[in-house]
Amino acid sequence: MKLSSYQNLRVPNFSVHNLRQVLEEADLDWRTALANAEIDPNALTRPGSTIPARKELAFQLQFVALTRDRVDLWVRASRAYATSTYGARGMALATAPTVAAWTEVASATDNAPGLLEITPLRAPDGRVTGIEFTYPDAPEELIPFSVYRDLCTATPSLAWLYGGTFPFTRIEVPLAEISPEALTYVSCAIDCCAEALRLWWDPAISTEELPFGNAFQHEAWVKADAQIIDSFRATGDWPHTVAKAIRAAPNLNRTLANVAATLRVSPRTLQRKLELTGDDFARVRDETLSDLACDLLSHTDHSVAEISRKLGYTDPASFTMAFKRWRGMPPTAFREASRYEDKESWTSAH
Repeated sequence: MKLSSYQNLRVPNFSVHNLRQVLEEADLDWRTALANAEIDPNALTRPGSTIPARKELAFQLQFVALTRDRVDLWVRASRAYATSTYGARGMALATAPTVAAWTEVASATDNAPGLLEITPLRAPDGRVTGIEFTYPDAPEELIPFSVYRDLCTATPSLAWLYGGTFPFTRIEVPLAEISPEALTYVSCAIDCCAEALRLWWDPAISTEELPFGNAFQHEAWVKADAQIIDSFRATGDWPHTVAKAIRAAPNLNRTLANVAATLRVSPRTLQRKLELTGDDFARVRDETLSDLACDLLSHTDHSVAEISRKLGYTDPASFTMAFKRWRGMPPTAFREASRYEDKESWTSAH
């Protein structure tokens, strides 16, 4: 996921709430950090709320700057990330019947905090023998914290699933050194100065039944997590589904990146799927917003400024320019014409 795409998304407020709490407990200046990231403190008090990803990224950088020599705080923050953090995907991870199934779910997401990409590592015969975490578009200063976060999240998760010390054969980290505080659930060799964070195990481990796994529940949670994308694959009607996502939240889903995040695919995948149907995102978006605007102008008394806000425009002038491009006239003229036509139709009928 490219940095430009990530910064156009909205993400759950959990991560910033967690990091802010760690700063407060350590008596570090979390208020200034929030202000520098342009985050309203009230946005962190509502469970389930979202914030712009660019602000989450800005706050992570503030957190790292304040805790540069406090790896203990990085470990503390990392422990708050758990399977429950990730909703239906987290439940799919927690119920995985095998390590291979866990790895498949962990690497299935197209978006992750901190510009993270996850890839299964495979033996020559195709069996899963590890998992790799890379940060291709993350700011360089954020990578050390991200490595600690992902190491301290993945290793206890696998230990819990395995029902004891997980038999890693080797762990590689893209850091010059790693603090022992992060290795609570690790009992194997640690190779520093690697190209990526990689967790390795014997491929035979991947197909063993896990003591807390439940294949039936796992399948149900995987389906719940992928419900929207499954409907795409069943119908092939990507333009309709994209239009539906935009209609549901036009103020948020005006960008390819946001719609892709809503539909749990990468922006590149979504654009490619639309192209296969002869469409592109800009055309579907403009047609959908045009229809919504016409409906609001014709059937509500909302002002042009209100309609502009509902459709996600920063000012009425931008909306007016867009509407003129769509319909060849300003929104006020369209409203007058539509109401005149309605009046004429009513008069003729009576």
